[in-house]
Amino acid sequence: MFDVHGFEMTIFKLLIGIILIVLHLRLTGKQQTTQMTPIDFIGNFILGGIIGGVIYNHAISFAEYVSFLLVTFAIISGLNYAMSKFMPTRSLVMGKAYRIIENGRFTEDVLTSEDNKIDPVELLAELRGMGIFSLSEVHFLQREANGSLTVRKKGEGRVNYVLVSNGQAVADNLELAHRDEDWLRGELKQAGIGELDDLFLVELDAAGQLNIVDQEGQTTSVRISGSNAQEVTTVTEFQAPQERSATLEDVIPEDARADAAESDG
Repeated sequence: MFDVHGFEMTIFKLLIGIILIVLHLRLTGKQQTTQMTPIDFIGNFILGGIIGGVIYNHAISFAEYVSFLLVTFAIISGLNYAMSKFMPTRSLVMGKAYRIIENGRFTEDVLTSEDNKIDPVELLAELRGMGIFSLSEVHFLQREANGSLTVRKKGEGRVNYVLVSNGQAVADNLELAHRDEDWLRGELKQAGIGELDDLFLVELDAAGQLNIVDQEGQTTSVRISGSNAQEVTTVTEFQAPQERSATLEDVIPEDARADAAESDG
């Protein structure tokens, strides 16, 4: 005999599960699949298993069902938080970016490493999809941690690297940029920038600048030149040093500024 009460409870559990998943996605801001991490995808499989297994099992109470979902949400959120705050965890979960072609030649890692083996047919198909029909056009090619390709054709500028994210040095990108954390801290210190914990983002761009965003959203660009880092400007948008607007210090002679300071005193 058809159990109307059991059917209604099954539908109710299903609706609650869907609502909680939608709320979770809204709260985390991950409403597009491109925003999701491997942890999110694994978590979604687990949530689907919980919902699919529990809604037909009337031995599990509604309170237990909701508790299972909430605990799963908490674990997913905790793992994502750890991944965003601790770079080793991020590398473990997301993997590492690696170079396929550098200076127009395939790297040794791609040719010899078992971890970074590539399928030439699939690689060329991806390049064709990006409008590149010959390897002879490629100067630099990198497989990013999210699986996408970064390509620089011959004659184009260099690649940018994020060196600091949420106060944490990104060791993998420092290595790809042929730098290390000691170098980064030295450049920031010479530019008068605070500790890494105070920074939201640091980017090394193709022009040889460090583009820095602190935790309050203020942006600063500094040029790197050997052991000297010269602060360029504090701006709301990144500018090349030669494009910065003139300041009073640029147009008023030093002796005139000194006389003005004495008169103010």
